[in-house]
Amino acid sequence: MNNLYFDCFSGISGDMLIASLLDLGVEIDYIKDMISLLNLSVSVSCDKKIVKGISSTKFSVNSSNNAPLRHLPDIEEIIMTSKLEDDIKSRSLGVFYQLADAEATVHGIPREKVHFHEIGAVDTIVDIVTSFLCLKYLDIDTVISSPIPWNNGYITISHGTYPLPAPATALLLSGIPCIGTNVNMELVTPTGAALISSIAKSFGVFPTSIPKAIGYGAGSNERGDSVPNLLRAVLLEPTDNLSLQNETVAVLETEVDDLNPEIFTHLYDKLLMDEQVLDLFTTPIIMKKNRPGVLLTIISKPENINKLSKLLISETTSLGVRYRLQQRMCTIREEQSVTTPWGSIKIKKAYLPSGGTRIKPEFEDCRMIAQDHNLPLIEVYSKIYSWLVQNSYL
Repeated sequence: MNNLYFDCFSGISGDMLIASLLDLGVEIDYIKDMISLLNLSVSVSCDKKIVKGISSTKFSVNSSNNAPLRHLPDIEEIIMTSKLEDDIKSRSLGVFYQLADAEATVHGIPREKVHFHEIGAVDTIVDIVTSFLCLKYLDIDTVISSPIPWNNGYITISHGTYPLPAPATALLLSGIPCIGTNVNMELVTPTGAALISSIAKSFGVFPTSIPKAIGYGAGSNERGDSVPNLLRAVLLEPTDNLSLQNETVAVLETEVDDLNPEIFTHLYDKLLMDEQVLDLFTTPIIMKKNRPGVLLTIISKPENINKLSKLLISETTSLGVRYRLQQRMCTIREEQSVTTPWGSIKIKKAYLPSGGTRIKPEFEDCRMIAQDHNLPLIEVYSKIYSWLVQNSYL
């Protein structure tokens, strides 16, 4: 199984997606054989193309200009009566349902009555089906995508002239991280938006991975700036253990049975102010002579052993500190600040071995929100998590 990252620096369309995967090694003859199972009067081809100095692949669909106007039930029949494998059929129809729902919402009609060039065109049927054929050919398990460009300008379609992204495209991008761009041309098509929202497990920066191969898919139009109109697909090694990093830490321990409990609060505050202290905890123990005591444990960077040992002896009744070096595996993590309806909070983001992420809001920020808004802390957590989901942080 392989993982795949789409770098949509210049947007995405169905033909660009397919072309990038062909550039990664999908055989065009395999695609031709599979598309013939749709029983459509259509042929496909691919050619090498140089775009602003970069070698890429261009994918083309050649069909009759007299193709009939089709509604969603017609497309369902074409796909379901074909001899394609069942998973290709179901995933392809899922994207058509997304397209039809978006257009139906924009125009205020049932999806069964949607009839327009984007969903009815033969090349759209081929683009969607071929996309899933390519993913299966490359044995792709997980797809990750960069944020999607949200560009300005206008586009003229059968219903009139509309701002970019086109209304259906804008709706299909709902819930997906997008980046504003000033390119005055269509960078993301409805088919491209529907496909990437269907196949991508997550959106964000390039994950910690080992690139195996890189493919470039060329778009039909040329940008007016210096950026090539390409989609970059990066084939990745499976991410098992790649999002884990091995590091050496120092574990310091000391026991006390005669320390004023009030001192622990002061000690905790002082230790947690030190960026080299990675973790700190206490454990109740029974010491010699059967006296209850406390085991104080600190995990820190190894270079901080001497400094922390002096601090523990100075601030407690301990006369000595034990330490040892240990190895630990931990996720790659990062912190970022986000602005929520309740104020700015920090969130911790961990990259998991599965390729996914785990996000946790900072406790102190949530506690402050609870105090400022007179809300139960548990309710604040619930609201924050819901907001993070709605805004595609989770």
